[in-house]
Amino acid sequence: MDFFHCLHPMTVVAFRVIMQFQSFHTKFQTANRKILLTVCACLFLWTPALSATPLEQDPKGFFGSLWGKSLEGRSDLKEIESIDTMHIYTVKIGPPQIEGIDMESVKLYTLEEKYARALFHYQGEANHKSLLHYLETQFGKAVKPQGSMMRGLSQQYTWRGPETQITLTYHGFRERGFLAAESRIFAPLFLDAMPEHSY
Repeated sequence: MDFFHCLHPMTVVAFRVIMQFQSFHTKFQTANRKILLTVCACLFLWTPALSATPLEQDPKGFFGSLWGKSLEGRSDLKEIESIDTMHIYTVKIGPPQIEGIDMESVKLYTLEEKYARALFHYQGEANHKSLLHYLETQFGKAVKPQGSMMRGLSQQYTWRGPETQITLTYHGFRERGFLAAESRIFAPLFLDAMPEHSY
């Protein structure tokens, strides 16, 4: 799904190794799939945390809603997809914005009607710099993670609080970026929401 684009570089390498390992165990495909998803979820949550900036003030939500709340009552959103208990929303009118910064798209994910994750796509170095400045102003000066390239290939920054994790990833050679904000309580439940045939 879209939010895997925001994985830490070390996580991507680990994910590929796990995928190769899985190919040798087709006899137990269903069991291995659950193991694979469990490991990937752990890598997604734990790897960025090793170099994360502590959130100075945990927002306990993002893009106008608190984690765990339903998005059904928001008149500015529309549902665009649902998979079992997972529902995906986006804005009804115009491109989404964060503090006046234009995003290409946004997807807001709920699980059992509980808001759990927001994923934004954006383009351009100017937007990236503006977004990074806003996040640092709101949540603290970002720590440069080990293995991240400040110019050229990629940049990644992570802020982590008791309830919220925010990850900003920018690929300089394509001038495209992703912003993922998620609940540390509800986002891990995506593991159970993914159908068995998703892999």
